[in-house]
Amino acid sequence: MPAAFVHDIPAQRVVFAPGAVARVADEAARLGLARVLVVATPGSGARLGQRLVEILGSRAAGLHAQAVVHVPKGVAEAGLAAARDANADGLVAAGGGAAIGLAKIIARDLALPIVAVPTTYSGSEATTIWGVSDGELKYTGRDAKVLPRVIVYDPDLTLALPAAVSASSAMNAMAHCVEGLWVPDRTPYLEALATDAARRFGAYLPRVIADGNDREARGECLIAAWLAGVVLAAGTGLQHKLAHVLGGLGLPHAEAHAIILPHVTRFNLAAAPDARARLAQALGGSGDPADRVAAMLAGLPIPQTLSAIGFARGKIEFVAAEIAKLAITVPRAVSGADARTLLAAAF
Repeated sequence: MPAAFVHDIPAQRVVFAPGAVARVADEAARLGLARVLVVATPGSGARLGQRLVEILGSRAAGLHAQAVVHVPKGVAEAGLAAARDANADGLVAAGGGAAIGLAKIIARDLALPIVAVPTTYSGSEATTIWGVSDGELKYTGRDAKVLPRVIVYDPDLTLALPAAVSASSAMNAMAHCVEGLWVPDRTPYLEALATDAARRFGAYLPRVIADGNDREARGECLIAAWLAGVVLAAGTGLQHKLAHVLGGLGLPHAEAHAIILPHVTRFNLAAAPDARARLAQALGGSGDPADRVAAMLAGLPIPQTLSAIGFARGKIEFVAAEIAKLAITVPRAVSGADARTLLAAAF
């Protein structure tokens, strides 16, 4: 007898096509928006942001290119002030998780609709999850108001994405897939998405790393990122809780996810045989699928250990204590000692 479940996911419009960025003004018009603030990061994000301002034309209310990963409290406050000053009635989030994360906080507090134009594989654009950091702590929550009303996926915008960013953001999305196979609120629909997204990343991410101009592989990874983001509707467990605590310490979010993923996968699959079977099917090969995840990480041009991204060994106890407070029990109980062991292995 299948397990009982409740499937309840907010509706979202998705536009996927090469050159789809040109449709952003039409999508804003479809939502009835007349004063759209474009949110981006500095540098290359700002250049894309300026391009979107030009595409929006008279509907643009300006560009706020100050997004930062983990959305520090001061950055969130500056974004809210910019939206108020522009009298914005909507937002376009241009770029990766940092830009989308800041747009979400503005949307949460000002009830503004978001059109997301993702350029990485984080999948944040497909979730109702928001996050803000303050000092060494990161706070997250869920709110339907932060889910972008429209996602515009243009694979051409990812062609210039560096191999390291492609790799780390894709492994971030892989974490959504893997964890979606064992969290308690998973549904058959979300398990199917998680399995398919993991399969796509396993097949196409190596091609992206080998040739960033491989348009087919870029498109497939972007689709995988979308599916992986939707999977987060099932909730999160040890993998994401660890990543959020590490993020509060200032570690890069995607890289932290990538580094701890093989260790958390091995720990949890020991108590999740169905998840183990699905992941093995998705990634192929023989043996422990956690080893396949570890092999994926080893083949990518990104840091392989927590120490390599600035994590101090002395913080292991702090992180382990934070995880122990959460009393995680699915698919297995996680003690402070378990968390210390995982962190030491990843260190």
